[in-house]
Amino acid sequence: MTLDAPEPADSPVAHAIPRRYAALGVIVLAIILVAVLIVVRNHVNQANGTSDVETMTPAPASLITSVSHVPASIASAVGVTSPDAPTTPPTATGNTSLWQSSAAGARPVVFFYGAEFAPYAAAERWPVVVALSRFGTFSALGLMQSASSVGFSDTATFTFWQARYSSIWVDLQEVERYSSLNPTGGGFLPLQTPTARQAASVAVYDSSTTTFPLLDIANHYVLVGSSFTPSVLEGLSQSDVAADLLIPASPVAQAILASANEITAAICTVTGQRPAAVCGAHGVDLADAKMGIHKA
Repeated sequence: MTLDAPEPADSPVAHAIPRRYAALGVIVLAIILVAVLIVVRNHVNQANGTSDVETMTPAPASLITSVSHVPASIASAVGVTSPDAPTTPPTATGNTSLWQSSAAGARPVVFFYGAEFAPYAAAERWPVVVALSRFGTFSALGLMQSASSVGFSDTATFTFWQARYSSIWVDLQEVERYSSLNPTGGGFLPLQTPTARQAASVAVYDSSTTTFPLLDIANHYVLVGSSFTPSVLEGLSQSDVAADLLIPASPVAQAILASANEITAAICTVTGQRPAAVCGAHGVDLADAKMGIHKA
């Protein structure tokens, strides 16, 4: 006796899915996966104390006041003396054309090209802030420190990104080219892009577009790099540095104020030695002598 083979059941009808719907499904799935990866990365970054979004932490008004109002008597007592961290002043370019702002009442331009991660830019912002405060007023500065992954790590400083400065004597233009953020480990995030005129200054005076900082004083004086070694600021907070600025014998005060006097002397050459109270100060006179500046 043989058994009949079971009769196969009818198969359900398979409906073909149009290709366009299949492709759309793949795209939607990819978008979902990317969103999940972003959420996971941000969660990891927050857990590690890192971020891929630049934020500005405002410097307290009291700190800005302390740094921008160092008594002239202290700056004059320091002069250009800085034995522990000798300073390099801006050098004359030999150019006769004056870089002026295009705004009404054109003023000489002081251009700072830096990067938040860079320790030499971190060091140089201190004397730049002190010097420029003699010609105008900072109403906003951000707290910053150089990257922990480079030499002279975590150097306390400010950032000029979103800074506010007003002056009747000079026009401050600043570019913080890169952030201090390196969320992927592949490079610091771009922050600001120079204008054509600013890029021309970098091309003429800097050795590279990734060398920081550059200080261009109206195309007449230039300083490439920091005027003193960042090691003098090692282990100090912004408040520590501000406190040391009131002690003329402090290596911090000597490095920053000697450099500020030299930067001031260079700025005075493009403002017609004005204001007189600033450009005629004893510390600035000593900087003039060091830099070979002869006042008319």
